[in-house]
Amino acid sequence: MEWLPLGVFALTDSEDSDVENATLFLQLAVSKEGIIAGTFQNTATDKTIEVEGMVDQDSQRAAWGPVGEEWPIMETGIYNLTENESGALLHFSEGQSQQWTMVRLDEPESQSSSKQ
Repeated sequence: MEWLPLGVFALTDSEDSDVENATLFLQLAVSKEGIIAGTFQNTATDKTIEVEGMVDQDSQRAAWGPVGEEWPIMETGIYNLTENESGALLHFSEGQSQQWTMVRLDEPESQSSSKQ
């Protein structure tokens, strides 16, 4: 399967968009078939979880959650995943939803380009 990396994002709740102190990170990729795969990491707890999901071809909504779990589910428009900063909704099993902000992290410079 061919994968297109979407990037690495710092996650912050909308009330605290301080990316400098972020401890939640999400790395995502999408296949040509619309399958989403990636990794969620909480650096405060040193916990890493695989995530999976799909892009709805009609609505262009992307949704993903922990592998093997039904909740929580995070969703946003697929176009938002190409932006440097965008909103996303996090849905919980009790019916609650929270607004979060995804901020794209810059790719680290390669060692060869930093030596020039």
